[in-house]
Amino acid sequence: MGLLRKYVLYQFRLKAMALVLALMLWFSMTYLGESKMVFSVPVSFEHLNKAMVVREVDSRDVLVTLDGPLSVLKNLTPHDINVALDLSRSKEGRQIFTIKKDDVFVPSSVKIESIKPDYVVLGIDKIVEKELPTVVKLDGKWANTYQVASWSPRTVKVEGSKELLGRLDAIETLPVDGAFKRSQETLDVPLNTKPLEGGNIRPGTVRVVLRRIGGR
Repeated sequence: MGLLRKYVLYQFRLKAMALVLALMLWFSMTYLGESKMVFSVPVSFEHLNKAMVVREVDSRDVLVTLDGPLSVLKNLTPHDINVALDLSRSKEGRQIFTIKKDDVFVPSSVKIESIKPDYVVLGIDKIVEKELPTVVKLDGKWANTYQVASWSPRTVKVEGSKELLGRLDAIETLPVDGAFKRSQETLDVPLNTKPLEGGNIRPGTVRVVLRRIGGR
């Protein structure tokens, strides 16, 4: 009976020691161990000359591999990492910018292992101003009911990249639509800024007068 009790006690101690060792290992791996994680982070641009604009980017995101305690890494999100390129010395045209570790800002408890790709290709253009005629675009469902009697202004000032504005001959309104019932309708219609890719228009709306066809 005494031998059996000693055996059971011995087995219990072995299991207790195994449990303690397992807990210590889990703690060290979770809170003390070093690990690596990869984050997809968007690239931002800083200090670009106000007379310039980024027209195109070959890749908006890079993969940043971080090395550090697992307890810290597992709580990180891409919002905790900032990849910022200094464009203060950039020139007009298509250029390659190298992304260095100094361009990546991360919490102090982790370090940067790698950045892939470690460069971006940017197309940078000058910002210019151009006066363009406005064109009223009537929604197709009203084409047989109303006609555009007049609109104002007939031209607007548009600010955007030199290359883009060089391809534009006019600025259209958004499709003119509404619950029209009267023989004449007057409304302010926004201009379509989508072709400008972020450019500015002054003014941004056109006052349009519609007249029912046949005057009924």
